[in-house]
Amino acid sequence: MKTQTLRSLINQIFSLGMSLLFAIIIWSFATNEQNPSREAFFPDALQIEIANRAEDLVVYQKTAETVRVKVRAPQASWDQLRPASFRVAADLRSRETGLHQVPLTVQVTDPRVVVVEVDPAEVGIRLERLKTREYKIHGDVLDAAPLGYTFQLPVMNPITATVSGPAILVDQVTEVVADIFLRGAKTPIERDTAIIARDSQGKAVLGVTIAPTAVLVKVQVEQRVGYKDVSIKTVLKGNVAPGYWISNIVVNPTAATIVGNADALAKIPGFVETLPIEVEGVTADVSKRAVLGLPEGVSVLNSEGVTVQVSVTPILGGQTVRRPVALQGLRAGFKATTAPDSVEVILSGPIIALQNLTPDDVQVILDVAGLAPGTHSIKPRVPSLPTSLRVQSIVPDSVQVVIIEPATPTITATLTLTPTLTLTPTLTITPTRTLTPTMTPKPEPVPTR
Repeated sequence: MKTQTLRSLINQIFSLGMSLLFAIIIWSFATNEQNPSREAFFPDALQIEIANRAEDLVVYQKTAETVRVKVRAPQASWDQLRPASFRVAADLRSRETGLHQVPLTVQVTDPRVVVVEVDPAEVGIRLERLKTREYKIHGDVLDAAPLGYTFQLPVMNPITATVSGPAILVDQVTEVVADIFLRGAKTPIERDTAIIARDSQGKAVLGVTIAPTAVLVKVQVEQRVGYKDVSIKTVLKGNVAPGYWISNIVVNPTAATIVGNADALAKIPGFVETLPIEVEGVTADVSKRAVLGLPEGVSVLNSEGVTVQVSVTPILGGQTVRRPVALQGLRAGFKATTAPDSVEVILSGPIIALQNLTPDDVQVILDVAGLAPGTHSIKPRVPSLPTSLRVQSIVPDSVQVVIIEPATPTITATLTLTPTLTLTPTLTITPTRTLTPTMTPKPEPVPTR
């Protein structure tokens, strides 16, 4: 009896366990169907982080900066993965100077994500002692001062910089310099300039840190004795033609450096004049090589010469003219009326061109091509004008046009019926033929003996 009871209990427990197992299997299949698992490489390369580096060591070389990671995760987790979801680290704990092959560890913020593969699985890292050294900053002026000018030695602020990095690189640094360019400056310059660490051959040493990264550079630029900068003033002779004016004068160069005796230069103000340039009666721009009026013993340092360009422009004015409107594109046989039948055209341009304007020069057109019969509002336009004139506005800016189609002719058909009776007598002659029979006696036969 007890044996049967125990056997029954065992059978019930076994049945319950199998039911639970089948339920778990069915649940797993259902879950995997709704949220399938995916295994693939994460699309973005991940940065390698250096961890637990000793303070007196620095990474000198590294065989890889990034890695690719293959993971397996439910689709829902895949959709949420970002580069920030990963942390790829190279642990340098207890590492000394030299070359090391360091395994990479990958941590993921989502526990459902499993890292399957890391490519590369380890990174080669060369460690060097960290070295710091202080250098005096030198200023190198790499271009020349303008003609007639000189410059003093550059002044730096601060005057020293600290170079730090791998000892093998810091030992290559022989100087820290600021490269300075005057760029034609004729007055003292003061600007921030980046500083560079260089080796004994003048090449930049990369891979080191310089503090500060820039210095304030001051360079005193001065003019030499016996030289003087002056501006150039243009002198014109005569008047341009009536209806024109001088709208601009361009001098190239605008200033010149003159050289001579110090006493003679002292008597010259801050400018020199050109010899007179003739513009009498001109109606177009004038461009000429100018000669400077300099006292004896004074000359121009640069020999390229001076070019003066005088811009001569017509004096502009305005004029209003009234012109009738003309229709363009009206279909054959159609008629049209306009209201109003004329407009005022406001013109602007050179006064001489306005004074010489003729009625044929300004025509106002209303384009009605393709328009159906009815009332239309058309903007008038002036198709052409003398080149120098332009239309400022047309008043009114729209004209009413009524298009009338031609009348259709009416054709009337009249039908008149007139009864007519005609009697025509007819005579018919019929010929008659009469046959008369004739009797002929028949001879009797003769008897034969």
